[in-house]
Amino acid sequence: MTSPSGNQSTPAIRVCPVVLAGGLSSRMGQDKALLKLSNGSTLLEHAKRQLELVDAPQGMEMMAPLVSGRRPGGIPDQVEAAGPLGGLQAIDQHLRQWELSCDALLVVPVDMPLLSPGLLEQLCVVGQTVEQAVCFGDYFMPCWLPLNARSRKYLGAAAAGDAIASVRALFGFVGCVQLPVPEGDWHLNLNRPEDFSRLQG
Repeated sequence: MTSPSGNQSTPAIRVCPVVLAGGLSSRMGQDKALLKLSNGSTLLEHAKRQLELVDAPQGMEMMAPLVSGRRPGGIPDQVEAAGPLGGLQAIDQHLRQWELSCDALLVVPVDMPLLSPGLLEQLCVVGQTVEQAVCFGDYFMPCWLPLNARSRKYLGAAAAGDAIASVRALFGFVGCVQLPVPEGDWHLNLNRPEDFSRLQG
């Protein structure tokens, strides 16, 4: 890529937004991703929309969002019951299989409907300056995850049962920048029917 002055400019960081939607929804009693919000959108549609509204900082290119999970248009986990890391490992394998260049993942869970594009943009701004994961305080989702040899090694090991399959352990391995926790209910998780009722009320 060449700038108007004729100098070589820095290539854009390519970021793949990801909606983690491969959970069993056992506590909810039905597929959380298909629950409808008051505006008629499903949680899955809403999560994808929030990712699409992220205004990427200069020097960053956002790819089309991908969805983890065994559903139409989704990318099924290659290893069952491997949790969020199983979903991320499947996304990584999908990107490699289709030779889609990607430098980092911007990850949101399907069950956090109060996340805003502005919060996700904060993760991107910090993420493009570090070689570590980025999250808010001790809330490991949403997050920025660099997709490099180190993170890929851990994802592969976790999926194979050779490493602890938890986001906390992954972040401990790759390093993590924990930003100040924003105010508000942005971290509300819809795990149970009463959580969903609270949101709708």
